[in-house]
Amino acid sequence: MKKYLLILLPAIILLVSSCRKDPPDFTGYEANGTSENNAFANSYMPTSKGTSWTYVTDPGTGTKATSEIHLTGVITPINGLNYFEAKSSTAGREAEVGYYYVDDHNYKILGATLQSGTVVEFNYLDSNLPVNGEWTAKMSPSGFINSIPARTKGRIIEKDITKVVLGKTYKNVIHTQLIVQYDMGSGFEDFGTYDYYLAKGIGLLETDTNLLGIVATSKLLNYTIK
Repeated sequence: MKKYLLILLPAIILLVSSCRKDPPDFTGYEANGTSENNAFANSYMPTSKGTSWTYVTDPGTGTKATSEIHLTGVITPINGLNYFEAKSSTAGREAEVGYYYVDDHNYKILGATLQSGTVVEFNYLDSNLPVNGEWTAKMSPSGFINSIPARTKGRIIEKDITKVVLGKTYKNVIHTQLIVQYDMGSGFEDFGTYDYYLAKGIGLLETDTNLLGIVATSKLLNYTIK
């Protein structure tokens, strides 16, 4: 059962969506589209239309791929919050769609797992918190994934640090960690960790994922902030 649940965890190294032919089912999120544009240019995740990031990813197999993510300018209201639509392109795969939520201090990623299309949400940053500040968030509106209670526990690991990614040096970086937890009947247990590094005014620099010893990475190659 644990292995099965881990497969359903998002490969949310950036954002995710299903690569299957059937679109993911966002039932419960009450989403409907609209067209606007907004920007938090000095935040840890700029949201202006046309902003893009290119990442080099290694899913833990040693085979690297390059993915480009760009913001479309479409804002989708989901459960009363405005999510920014992002599209991801990777060679040899269909274009994928995911959603970012950003306000003055809360940051979330909403998308579907690659294997099953299961919709999940990661609240990966609360920038108002100090170092070692913590938060807990549900992974779905119901708090369940495949009928099993699921949540994430987040923590600020470092703030205002310098980070070198693929030979480039970034300042004003914040480092957070998410622990993915399931309750199999004996209380919540840890199933994996996601470490995020974000630079103010630039966005996500690097994500390091560890699921039962399988380590995956995603690193920023270049970016354009509109």
